[in-house]
Amino acid sequence: MFRNRLFVAVALGHMCTDILNSLGPVLLAVLAVPLALSNARIGLALTLYTFAGSLSQPLFGWLADLAGRRSVALAGLGLLWMAACYAAMALAGTWALMLPLFLLAALGSGLFHPVGTASAAAAQRERAGSATAMFFFFGQAGLAIGPVVGGFLFARSGAIGMLPLCLLALAPAALLLVTPAQPTVTPSSKDAAARRMHVALLAIVAFVVLVAVRSSIQAVFQGFLPKLFEDRGWSPVVYGALSGSFMLAAAVGNVLTGTLADRYGMRLMTVVPLLLSVPCGLLCLWAPTVAAAFAGAALAGLTVGGQHSVLVVYAQRLLPARQGFASGLILGFTFAAGGIGTWLAGIAGDPAALGLLPTMQLVTTLALPCALLALTLPGRVNAIVEPGAVQTASPQA
Repeated sequence: MFRNRLFVAVALGHMCTDILNSLGPVLLAVLAVPLALSNARIGLALTLYTFAGSLSQPLFGWLADLAGRRSVALAGLGLLWMAACYAAMALAGTWALMLPLFLLAALGSGLFHPVGTASAAAAQRERAGSATAMFFFFGQAGLAIGPVVGGFLFARSGAIGMLPLCLLALAPAALLLVTPAQPTVTPSSKDAAARRMHVALLAIVAFVVLVAVRSSIQAVFQGFLPKLFEDRGWSPVVYGALSGSFMLAAAVGNVLTGTLADRYGMRLMTVVPLLLSVPCGLLCLWAPTVAAAFAGAALAGLTVGGQHSVLVVYAQRLLPARQGFASGLILGFTFAAGGIGTWLAGIAGDPAALGLLPTMQLVTTLALPCALLALTLPGRVNAIVEPGAVQTASPQA
């Protein structure tokens, strides 16, 4: 897998893209007092960012399908755009300038994700499930690294601390621009069968609600863990590391769940972690000490974040002939649903409403009905495209 130049390029690009994506919640927590940002305003900014990135993904995925073999270069352009917007944001100095740059940066993420997801599966088509899980592992690792490094840099330099991370993104962006062409696929008999597949309406509705609720739980933890512990008087370095621990554990959970789902089925490996996420998440929220908070954050990330790659692969199987569009559709919906959840949590989390801690406790318990919805998933989903369908030269180094 790691000898494949295409896979390495999109994996490293995913890590840098999500390092930049992860900076928002920590930066807004740091700027909350000097810029007088309420929880509702922070939640709205994060929601608008999520919407800008997510709602553009089906369109970018469709354009990537039209671009064909050279679509991976679009991922490089998306990463370059993000780096430029974040660098300008670091130099802006005022919220009136920062907010539009923040939202424009989300379009780069919206371009990268559907192209990168489809390219990762295409690079290792005979092991698409494992390749997709590893691709998301790199992204989750970026989400884990970003808050830790960002918290350290912001504590020392403020918003200007983003500049080194923007420069870091230039190398993988250049690699994506010069990566060999993506393999193409000749539709097989299994493709035709998949297009004729009839899926019960109830199962589709359950899948949509499952994705929406699960992504909201993860987005609320990712978006408001820094603010929850900032309210308790903890330093940016500590709550940045705490947020990073959550995302790093989610990255590990993605790989573990994706691997185990191939053996035991996606249903079991979605239901069990969701059930376990409730006590783990509450442990994080109720933690009386820093050590307990880190343990709870790691366990919550492991159990909440692990199902993402499994659900994306399942969505790709529903639209096998339009991998870029399918990837953009499921990722866009996932991020949009998470954005709505973050916005609602921000409103409910203000002191005049429920408060942040009670709101996050309520969100954590939503994993219980989510686990019931996961019972509608199939036990196993086999690869639709056979290895022999790949016709172009291998993109290996």
